[in-house]
Amino acid sequence: MKRILLLSAALFLLGSAGFSQKMKIRSEKPEDHVLSIMSYNIRHGKGMDNKVDFARIAKEISLVGPDVVALQEVDKETARIGGVDALKTIARLSGDYAAFFASAMDYDGGKYGNAILTKIPPVTSTYYPLPGTEEPRVLLLLEFEDFYLGSIHLSLDQDSRIASCRKLAQIAKKGIKKEKLFFLAGDFNLEPNSMEMRILAEDFAILSAYEIKTFPSDEPNRTLDYVLVYKGGAGKSFLKKLEKGELGMVSWVQPEKTASDHRPIFTLIYKGENIVTEKF
Repeated sequence: MKRILLLSAALFLLGSAGFSQKMKIRSEKPEDHVLSIMSYNIRHGKGMDNKVDFARIAKEISLVGPDVVALQEVDKETARIGGVDALKTIARLSGDYAAFFASAMDYDGGKYGNAILTKIPPVTSTYYPLPGTEEPRVLLLLEFEDFYLGSIHLSLDQDSRIASCRKLAQIAKKGIKKEKLFFLAGDFNLEPNSMEMRILAEDFAILSAYEIKTFPSDEPNRTLDYVLVYKGGAGKSFLKKLEKGELGMVSWVQPEKTASDHRPIFTLIYKGENIVTEKF
């Protein structure tokens, strides 16, 4: 059974006063919808029960129906997932999504990297290699008519993460059109009070509900997953609109305990005054 609540807010953030039910949040009026972003580290589809099940991942995506989905730890035709294309399978099961993949490295007879699912046609697609001592890392970047979205999974090594944070700032300053918003979403492998996040905070603002823990999914004790926006260019006026209540924003973490070792995060940006929350 699901319950539907109507909430009014100019700038609304679901904080750490937790909830146990899964939710779908949308603008009350379709014309008030601006953009919805989801990020999910899917651990190649392997759940906390050690079963590879792409249908569970797709169910979490289709539950909220985001415009764009940043995915991390995506396998393509590796032996450990039976040689299938995980991204195409998830895209098909999730609904009407186009799929884009960037390989970070060859692995187990196939490829391994990041992906983006999108309902919005992109203008361009590119990728940037990122530092990674223990394994190669990659940023997949899609350009859309009004914004950019990058899907990212940073290294477990701190020096590599610091170098990646500085490279992300360079990309934001030199590699994007200033009239477009630049969102980053993914598993950053760092916590909100870390030195790396302080470096990122010089150029990026956190939009997601970082007070809510995302890892490990069964009993989360830390936040590793975020949605960020670049503070320069179009981001400057965007953040001012949020502050003034000219735009609304809501972000939350789905309490999914089994499908992956990370919980999926979601951020909705909207106009108007009301949002509808459906609790399942």
